[in-house]
Amino acid sequence: MNIRVWAGLVALTTAGVGSLIAWSVEDQRQHPTPIAEVIAAAPTQVPTEFRAPTASPWVPGTAVTITKTLPEPGETIQVGQCTIAYSFTAHDRTFAVTASHCGVPGDHVWATVDGVEADFSAPVGQFLYSDLYDEASSRLDVGIIEVSNPWHPMMTPATTVPTVVAEMVGELPETICKYGMTTGETCGPPINPTGVEILADHNGVELRAVAATAAVCARAGDSGGPVYAELDGQRVIIGLVSGTRDAAQEHSCADPEAGPMTMSYTSMPAIQTVIDRVIPEAEYQ
Repeated sequence: MNIRVWAGLVALTTAGVGSLIAWSVEDQRQHPTPIAEVIAAAPTQVPTEFRAPTASPWVPGTAVTITKTLPEPGETIQVGQCTIAYSFTAHDRTFAVTASHCGVPGDHVWATVDGVEADFSAPVGQFLYSDLYDEASSRLDVGIIEVSNPWHPMMTPATTVPTVVAEMVGELPETICKYGMTTGETCGPPINPTGVEILADHNGVELRAVAATAAVCARAGDSGGPVYAELDGQRVIIGLVSGTRDAAQEHSCADPEAGPMTMSYTSMPAIQTVIDRVIPEAEYQ
């Protein structure tokens, strides 16, 4: 079998603290640091169906910073950055969807400022669920954040559109796109609509996750970002960014020397089954 290396796209960054406190930051552990093979499954023709959250306080493409602990002056902390696929509400609670490998339950979520610094004045949320590390895992690279402060200013895309997510996806168009906090919007053709992603996490534990692939560029920090396509005349989120197999990640997406680009993404219809199980009160129009 053809074994390829997949990289989880959590960005490593220094913690921004303004002029009040200096922080020491070490590299965040890489999880997963996967060795993966995607085994393609035969495509199944299904109709396209989608739904829209009643409210989406954090727009698709919102940038977040994640830490395992609450920062304390003078201590070493682990910091990572990821992107939000979309958000939704359930009664008086707000939730956001990102990649499972971005964090585990209990991890703290902070606003990202200008793509580099983090606003550590107060957390804006906390990881509630991370499927790849859950006993009842559906083998999906999807995590759920409970948002504690949906009114806090966040770093978002310059242009936003209504949040519409796929419940079922039929035939995809020739081009799909993704948005990530690092590389913004990049587009390319879909490759495999479904398959099994075989991962080895940072502890060497083998994980199997359902994944699709596309010839789209992604980089560290893009994990969890929305993958979308034009369906029935509107932009529909069909998945979220999981990993990449780019030949040369040190090059920009526009650099010809970057080589072949393959992005893996978690299918949104599969994500909806997880959300319906974990947050059955989720509100949709």
